[in-house]
Amino acid sequence: MESLFLALFSTQSPLLPAPLAFRLYLDLAWGLVLAALALPVLARWAPRHERLTHGLPPLLLLWCLLPGALSPAYWLGLALRAPSGLLAGLCAWALLRHYRPQSAGPLPQQALRAWMGPLVLLGWVLLLDTFALLPFSLYAWGYAPWLLGVLAFAGLLPALLRGGYALPALWIAVLVLHLLLRLPTGNVWDAVLDPALWIWLQVDTLRRWRQRS
Repeated sequence: MESLFLALFSTQSPLLPAPLAFRLYLDLAWGLVLAALALPVLARWAPRHERLTHGLPPLLLLWCLLPGALSPAYWLGLALRAPSGLLAGLCAWALLRHYRPQSAGPLPQQALRAWMGPLVLLGWVLLLDTFALLPFSLYAWGYAPWLLGVLAFAGLLPALLRGGYALPALWIAVLVLHLLLRLPTGNVWDAVLDPALWIWLQVDTLRRWRQRS
């Protein structure tokens, strides 16, 4: 019993992703992010160019799959590390919605915004942890197996209370990917949040606040 307890709460011997799996994930995840970012840009600045709107996002995705320094994912990985599984999943959802709207419903904006507060707060606490301003290491907890179960329950709780399973299903898929392949870094915090997603959540929150005021 004691050994099981220690195994659940241990952060001393983290399981890390295989180098090849991490490399493939880095390229694919950044490709999804860039392709999804192109959608609102093209919708705003080139709404009548249907070929460009449909052709550029896949080209950006393929560009990220090029080897080494030829890929923008290589440089983005150096600057921002790998996107979280949650960000990559949201971008894949947006792309699927764009190309096959009958296969994917719209992004659950209300459900996502309900998660914004906790995710933004988590980002700030992790930032404080980065500068060693906390009396404990929150980031290190991300290597402990028990936290995976806590996050899975937290992701399912809104669906159990209010219904709507689309976003919780994505959340669980991200955690399962992390459980099986330890992507992106072996730390579960990196599977659900990254700097790019954290900044976007705050910008969207400020934008909506300004619209209401």
